[in-house]
Amino acid sequence: MTDRELQDLRRRLGTLPRGRGRRFPAALRERIIAWTVERRARGAWWCELSRELGVPAQTLQRWATRRPDRALSLRPVDVIDDVPSTRTVTIVAPSGLRLEGVTIADAITILRGLA
Repeated sequence: MTDRELQDLRRRLGTLPRGRGRRFPAALRERIIAWTVERRARGAWWCELSRELGVPAQTLQRWATRRPDRALSLRPVDVIDDVPSTRTVTIVAPSGLRLEGVTIADAITILRGLA
């Protein structure tokens, strides 16, 4: 990609609202990702790319590393239909309250009573 591509990307980015939480159109985001991946392949640093585009480096990293073609794989799980109510738990609250060896139902009752 050329300097012309960078100029076009910067021009398009300039038309978007600034600030946290701003949304990027999908087509523009894909162009930015392609540009970023190519520049990274040639040795550019994330901070350099961020400065050139005016997009936070963390955003560029997240976009470039979470590609749809790198989808997470699904893993098998075992679903248990019936959980015995006699199973005990240990809960430690941020306040330091510690409940040990109580059933889940009892823990819920105790914690609701504290609220």
